[in-house]
Amino acid sequence: MHRASIAILPAIFLVACSSSQHRTARLLDQRLEARLAADVVAGRAVVRQLPDGARVTLLSPSSFPNGPMALDDKNPDIRASIIEGLLDPRLMRIAVADTTTLPDEQRQIRVRNIEAYFADFGLADTVQEPPPDTAPGTDTALAGLSITVGVQCPKPEGGTGYGSVKSGPVCE
Repeated sequence: MHRASIAILPAIFLVACSSSQHRTARLLDQRLEARLAADVVAGRAVVRQLPDGARVTLLSPSSFPNGPMALDDKNPDIRASIIEGLLDPRLMRIAVADTTTLPDEQRQIRVRNIEAYFADFGLADTVQEPPPDTAPGTDTALAGLSITVGVQCPKPEGGTGYGSVKSGPVCE
């Protein structure tokens, strides 16, 4: 009986970890939807839940300042709402893609501006390459600036007890 429970324990642990990641991804989606509710209603953004996170697409009427005024808090900025909707940055993986029909150079500038904004707020380590389904012309991509936020739960350090003396990020 004791051996059988030891054999089942890794499978239960694996299910618990994936369930934890799924719950954390749902929480991320709920937070983003709450923070961006006014922008979604106004037609400036779409929030789509993904199995491991969420995707926010800023639609063409979305506008935000570039340059020195970008960090000014006088006008609401949809990018700030996205940051406010995030969870622990150590759990987040952010990918930015422009899925519009603009020329390549303009799309790259728009992506770099969003990535620079995130970097200015301490999120540079979370930015990564966009997933292939955000390439312009793919069936799943809406035309706009696509910000895919994935949840990456840390692997447990193993063993029982307190483990490492450093506090790490925790998924729900």
